[in-house]
Amino acid sequence: MTSAQQYYDGLVQQGHDAAMALSYTQQHYPDFTAEIQVPEPTPQPMTVAPAAPVVADVTTVAPSVGGWAIQTANFGLFFTKILAALLTMITLGFGYPWAKTMVFSKWASNVRIDGRAIRYTGTGPGLFGVWVKVFLLSIVTLGIYYLFWGRKAVPKYVDAHLEWI
Repeated sequence: MTSAQQYYDGLVQQGHDAAMALSYTQQHYPDFTAEIQVPEPTPQPMTVAPAAPVVADVTTVAPSVGGWAIQTANFGLFFTKILAALLTMITLGFGYPWAKTMVFSKWASNVRIDGRAIRYTGTGPGLFGVWVKVFLLSIVTLGIYYLFWGRKAVPKYVDAHLEWI
């Protein structure tokens, strides 16, 4: 194989089409004529007759309408909020986590999402821990913690403690 042919083959291997490779090669080797190597045909995969059709065991589920509802037949949530406000006032704000836990529990027991009930499993001491952590870190960081992370801590705690029944 001549050096011109090697140059041409190298250009083709680099992705140039045959006409461009021939043009570039003839610029450096004016007497060059291409010996085009015909590539071997790639073997085609054998076609196999399909087997018997496979039937999957599929359960049809009705599409979700994305609806949610709060059962308001009883006045439990209203009275729970009044009780929570009284608890917060009597304890000068330190009972706030327990009051919110009462309200969240009552609210969750009345909510239905797509016909499914939810339950709030958080506790007063757990919410109090989050509340104290946010309060102390906000004081230490001059309020920066509260602006970026603290104000999301209580909703994050509540979301983490909601479960489907």
